[in-house]
Amino acid sequence: MSENIENEIVQTDIDCDYDSLTGLKSYANFKALAQYAIDCDPEGVNAGCYSLVYFDILRFKVINDIFGTQAGDEILIYLAKLIKTLAGVQSIAARINSDRFVLFVRQGREQIEKLVIKLTDDIAHYPLPYEIICNMGIYVTTRVMRVESMIDRAILALKTIKGEYVKRYVFYEKSLRDAVLGEQEITSMMKSALEDRQFVVYYQPQYNHNDGRLVGAEALVRWMHPKRGVISPGVFIPIFEKNGFITSLDLYVFDEVCDFLERSYKKNDHIVPISVNISRRDIYKPDLVETMEKIRIKHNVPVGLVRIEVTESALIDGVARLSGVIDKLHKCGYIVEMDDFGSAYSSLNALKNIDLDILKLDLKFLSDGGNRNNGGIILSHVVRMAKWLGFSVIAEGVEQTEQADYLLSIGCSNIQGFLYARPMPEGDYVKLLESTPLGHTKPAMTLIDSMDADNFWNPMSLDTLIFNNYVGSAAIIEYKQNGFIEPLRLNKKYVEELGGHFAVDDVIKQNFLATLDATNSALYVGMLERAISSEGEEECETWRNMSCGPVCIRTAVRLIGKSDNSYLFYARIRNITSEKLAMQEIMHREKVFRAATEQLGVYYWELDVPSRVMYPCFRCMRDFKVPPVVVDYPEPVIKLGVFPPESADRCREMIREIENGARSVEADLPLTEKRVMCRVAYTVEFDSEGKPSKAYGTAIPL
Repeated sequence: MSENIENEIVQTDIDCDYDSLTGLKSYANFKALAQYAIDCDPEGVNAGCYSLVYFDILRFKVINDIFGTQAGDEILIYLAKLIKTLAGVQSIAARINSDRFVLFVRQGREQIEKLVIKLTDDIAHYPLPYEIICNMGIYVTTRVMRVESMIDRAILALKTIKGEYVKRYVFYEKSLRDAVLGEQEITSMMKSALEDRQFVVYYQPQYNHNDGRLVGAEALVRWMHPKRGVISPGVFIPIFEKNGFITSLDLYVFDEVCDFLERSYKKNDHIVPISVNISRRDIYKPDLVETMEKIRIKHNVPVGLVRIEVTESALIDGVARLSGVIDKLHKCGYIVEMDDFGSAYSSLNALKNIDLDILKLDLKFLSDGGNRNNGGIILSHVVRMAKWLGFSVIAEGVEQTEQADYLLSIGCSNIQGFLYARPMPEGDYVKLLESTPLGHTKPAMTLIDSMDADNFWNPMSLDTLIFNNYVGSAAIIEYKQNGFIEPLRLNKKYVEELGGHFAVDDVIKQNFLATLDATNSALYVGMLERAISSEGEEECETWRNMSCGPVCIRTAVRLIGKSDNSYLFYARIRNITSEKLAMQEIMHREKVFRAATEQLGVYYWELDVPSRVMYPCFRCMRDFKVPPVVVDYPEPVIKLGVFPPESADRCREMIREIENGARSVEADLPLTEKRVMCRVAYTVEFDSEGKPSKAYGTAIPL
């Protein structure tokens, strides 16, 4: 603000009130002076030359409770001093109440951002064993308005970072106000919209990808506004969940679905079960299930035709509350689905306490930043886990044939998504039912009946250990003691470990034992038999004859289920062909080298110079009884008599020369009690800093 305006403000301010604690203006004083500045410089205001900042100290009550009100007052005084110092004399600042402050200053966006960053840093370094955090909402002027309106905009901006731990300030943008106005508009229309039946139920079919049959549908709601047209659920659902109206809408949709099923049932039309969503807010309605039952009974709809989807986000409100609602639903005969599993609050531990029937997987598992391996492996394990827990599985959001085929390969045949059908109005859905073969939602893979799914939640069980190794090359193997072995399910990593370019189906269909000769087959079967007896993890290494050539596979298995003469194993594999071949080459070279050194009569060893740890050759260990690792070389070797007393000092001196940077050292020394004269020589290797790191020693009899 200009010097003339500042002088006029000072003159106007003479008889106004101040905050007794901080010395800043009172709130009433601030508003009067800021409004005066706005009215005196409308051009500067319209040009964005002024900023209004609203301050709030986080958890200030906690500070008062822990350190006392005096310490709290000192922080307020310190912040007020910072504001006055950083903003300068050409500014107007006030303490509104408690820990809230406001500043009006002639500074544009760049200047005010530098100021608030400096202020945030300074307040964070306040000398108190507790982090002082100050959040700020900033409004940079765009046009002349009342100062109260500017404050409202700064407060609105501040609210958008409430609960954040990184962002400390935010600028007001027009989109924030538009969002608030939009929310207010939707809130004002929602009750009349429900009364006028503007909400319309759409149906998205669910299919069995294995045979293309239609097995079910999900009811979805659309808002058909007479003037605004279609209002997206992504706009109104979050608002309804926030203000609690979602429960009225959910019950409305449930009633509409029951009405549709009643009409279809009476006309003997083609029909499949329909899933209806209930919100996390609905579970707080004490008589929710009773209300739903009244609606269903009114329409005389069999309970098996209506399924209830509980959203995964309801887990955040507590498993016990959600579990209680599900128990009530089950007592009435409803099938209960967990919707959007994997989207936000996935909790494997929570699932053990919730008696679900169907798990709906969010296909975000396969949208992991381009690294499809991890998402696919996790998805395959979740599908298996669901089957072991007795859940059916439906994958939603399937848009590509490749996704559906992959899901089918890991045991998930039931899918929902744009690949087969988009959500459609009732009329189109009825036509689809009449023209499409119908089926039933069921698991694509049946596991051994005696398998106890509860073991997956026992920290000491084998099943828990399996899931601790959550990603990797994995398979489910069936073994019958008549010699029959068959892989039931494989993940992609398992196939990749076999080498070559195999498809999952190719590996599953091939005769497993045909890839093993008699010796390796006996090794593999022996491992399975040991795992049956020990009920622990067992391993073996076998060579397999694959189409790409021989491969060596290390396999680890655990028993996870059994029936009369059939056993189910969880198997992990690793391709160790290159390691085996490399080891064979090393052993061959070692054999040749040993033969050569034996003929030459050479002794050799390696010395780690900084640690003085020595590693002798096999001849040193054999002829001189030197241990495999020698610490504090050469003292232990001198004590053994390898270097007799007359050569000991020269031996020590050679090591000191190496440590002092000599590139090579040699001397003729007698060795052992027989005083065999040898030429002892060292060649030194240096690290990147020029310091000696390794020394390679030899002793050649003269």
